[in-house]
Amino acid sequence: MNQTNAVFITALSIISLGYFLKHKNIVTEKEGKIITKLLVHTTFPSLVFVTVMRVHIQLNLLLLPLIYIIFSAISMLIGTYMFSDLPKRLRGLLTMSCGGFNLGLFAFPLIEGIWGSAGMVYAALFDVGNSIVVFCMVYGTGVIFAAGSEDAGERKRVKLKKAFFKIFTLLPFQAMLLGLFVNLSHFPMPTLLVDIIDIMAKGNKVLVLLIMGIYLNLSMSKEVFQKVAKVLLVRYALGLAMGLTLYYTLPFEPLYRSIVLICLILPVGMTLLPFSDELGYDSRIAGVLVNLSMIISFALMWGLVLGMELG
Repeated sequence: MNQTNAVFITALSIISLGYFLKHKNIVTEKEGKIITKLLVHTTFPSLVFVTVMRVHIQLNLLLLPLIYIIFSAISMLIGTYMFSDLPKRLRGLLTMSCGGFNLGLFAFPLIEGIWGSAGMVYAALFDVGNSIVVFCMVYGTGVIFAAGSEDAGERKRVKLKKAFFKIFTLLPFQAMLLGLFVNLSHFPMPTLLVDIIDIMAKGNKVLVLLIMGIYLNLSMSKEVFQKVAKVLLVRYALGLAMGLTLYYTLPFEPLYRSIVLICLILPVGMTLLPFSDELGYDSRIAGVLVNLSMIISFALMWGLVLGMELG
């Protein structure tokens, strides 16, 4: 068995274990949220920190977050017009779901397994753009469409300001900034501290894959599926078109171009769920979008890596 198949089969097995634990009521989705919170505040920022700390900073890396921002701007603009005939709140939710990706809780363990720390460097830089998209563009769009006639402009500005500052209070984002500081300043980190952070970072992969299985839920009505299908059509058609174009035209090394392609077909971000709850959108549709897109992206990644020999 080659390395690529081994990575995906291993990942699928751990995801299945997470789903089995939920199915048998050994672990509930509520408990899964606690595990996610633990992950976001321990293993995930540790992984981001050690990855960014060791990367060799090059000018071409600055293009990665920009690609993510451009993709989401285009896809959300398409969504705005595609769903223009729908009720305002439904249009808002579907437009939100056209932007943003699930990197940390989906792609990181797969990218690390296939391409190792070298691939994680590019993924971490992509996540900078993803953070901006999720907490500014996606959340901002949600605030605008959720606003009723009683909402004053001041209230909207307060919510958008809160979203902007939320980026800088996220521990993974802070870990990225700290890693960049250590990297660029050549700050001498104590070996023991780096070893501890390394150990924590290694625990991220298993936790993330278990969480994916615990959250997996595909129950939906035909009406919901029709709405979800349009969003996924926009995301994957544009993602594949843009990803393949960049893969064959960017003048960079194959690994760089491979990660660009893979990152543009990732699933809807998990943040869509809490955003939907907070802004009063239909969380059932948000849940189906997140879960169905994870399955599609998993299959697409496997097929692209094998078919195009990216691994």
